[in-house]
Amino acid sequence: MPDLAALQALAAMVDWPEGVVWAVSGPVDPAGLFPVERQAIARAVPSRQAEFAGGRDAARAALAQLGLPPQPIPKGADRAPVWPEGVVASLSHTAGLCLAVAARARDWRALGVDLERALPLDPGLVPTIASPAELDRLAPLEPGLAALHVFGAKEAAYKAQYPLTRSLFGFAAMEALLPDAGLRMVAATGLGQGAELPMRQWRNGGLLLSLCALPQLNRGDFAGPGYEVFPCGLTEPDGRKVKV
Repeated sequence: MPDLAALQALAAMVDWPEGVVWAVSGPVDPAGLFPVERQAIARAVPSRQAEFAGGRDAARAALAQLGLPPQPIPKGADRAPVWPEGVVASLSHTAGLCLAVAARARDWRALGVDLERALPLDPGLVPTIASPAELDRLAPLEPGLAALHVFGAKEAAYKAQYPLTRSLFGFAAMEALLPDAGLRMVAATGLGQGAELPMRQWRNGGLLLSLCALPQLNRGDFAGPGYEVFPCGLTEPDGRKVKV
């Protein structure tokens, strides 16, 4: 199972977009949480409390890189983190590990991150997550691993759009154009049909990291059709570089 060292190594190899900072953590003692945070997970089992506390630790470490002092990160009514004013951020947990990313809202419109163990998905789940066309684009990856890439990308893109739209929708509302492009809304929801969501993915050390960074509308980096593509920069555990 991947450990914190594997996550740190993966995050360190990422070519993060300018202005985006990151931090990682494993489970920690929830006694260090702010009161409002402890209250939010008071009924959770101890393992979930420790994982939640690790996520908040990682988030505060990322915010510190932006010059913000330690402060509570409460849950909103929709259970999503409530970030400090002027900040966009995202959290992801897997296998007891947590990754937090953050940036100034003046630099990025929204961020979404997803972290998964790099294991093929169960064949029975694949059709519920990815279409045959989405899987074919990721050949020669076998369907279970290709579906994991689609899953991670859609999760990250969903997290990025949610603070902007508060829209809830399923996997079929987005089409993954991996590995040569990001995602596109194919349903009239969220950011709107045809909206494009740039994507970066990295795989190393038994983990898959997906990042969706939506630029400010006045930057133009990804404005409309023909936006600059974030390529998939995947590295296998033996060091081989692959483009899938």
